[in-house]
Amino acid sequence: MSLLARLMRRPAVEPVDAVLDRARLAFEAGDVEAAFALWHDLAHKGVARAQSNLGGLFATGNGVPRDDDEAVRWFRHAADAGDVLAQRNLALMYYEGRGTDGDLTQAAHWYARAAEAGDAEAQNMLSWMACEGVGMERDWLLARRWAEASAAQGIASAMCRLGQIHHNAWSVERDAVQAAQWFEKAARLGDAEAQAMLGAAYHLGLGVAPDQMLAWRWLTRAQRQGSEIAAGFLARVKPIISIEQTAEAERLIAAGDQA
Repeated sequence: MSLLARLMRRPAVEPVDAVLDRARLAFEAGDVEAAFALWHDLAHKGVARAQSNLGGLFATGNGVPRDDDEAVRWFRHAADAGDVLAQRNLALMYYEGRGTDGDLTQAAHWYARAAEAGDAEAQNMLSWMACEGVGMERDWLLARRWAEASAAQGIASAMCRLGQIHHNAWSVERDAVQAAQWFEKAARLGDAEAQAMLGAAYHLGLGVAPDQMLAWRWLTRAQRQGSEIAAGFLARVKPIISIEQTAEAERLIAAGDQA
């Protein structure tokens, strides 16, 4: 085939997805300059994903001087166009007061947009904000709704929050068994707060059969992640667990204990 024939068969304009893919590969290879150039061109043409990625570079100072105002500008363009990652990142910029006035109601608004679109991290954050009354009135039902959605996507801290909801009877009947089940799911994913709460449950026999050795194992893992709650309960378990049980628990932890 002649060169002219080959040129005639090539598309006059490279598809947007192909350009985005080239930019992604360049970025993953560490060539941020090339990725920036491609995203910058597409962003000015109104491509939301490129706008979102460009915002990410400015927000982190990756390959360009950090510029929160510019990051917010691009995140907003992309978020208004429906880009979920940009919506979550714009929410974070409001939450942290970077390039924005720090309006927490706006943070909640954009987390809600991303949560409704299925973003697990946004669902988790919105659940926490509803639970704590940040950027909105405290709303246990909303906190539970988004914690369940986020937990279904494997977010450990959302699972832990569900444990707290059932433990503290926030919008539900108190259910120690349900609470312990959620704490265990999160604990096995490495969530320190859940590990501490599960250890306390085993110590007190809340929702599970009392087991001081299991309590020690979970509390120790949480305490080694800096949990003050775990440290307090370990002091209560120590007088009632035998030296032999403690030694065995430490052996299991050292061996990669999963309780």
